[in-house]
Amino acid sequence: MVREEAEYNAHRVIQLLKFMRSIRRLALHPRDFVEKYELTQAQLAELLGVSIQLVKTSFGRENPRELEQKYLDRLAEIDALLEIKKVIDEKIPPHLESLFHLDNKSND
Repeated sequence: MVREEAEYNAHRVIQLLKFMRSIRRLALHPRDFVEKYELTQAQLAELLGVSIQLVKTSFGRENPRELEQKYLDRLAEIDALLEIKKVIDEKIPPHLESLFHLDNKSND
């Protein structure tokens, strides 16, 4: 059983590394990012450190302006980190939960 867990963990690490390498290919369009994380345009602007006007023009129906690549890269990185956090939150080994007191139990 321990060997199976080690193989699973190694497989999971390999998947994670592949995912991290492919971040830029998996970049969400800002509209998709806003929808996925239920953000407002103002929150997206704050997250990217840009003006609300820039975000609004990128969401415009007529002549939408594409965000610069550096902002798209930032969205991809944030999305990747949030996906990694989701994986971590799904299954934290019990020994780590107790080590970091994540199980909300007192260790007195």
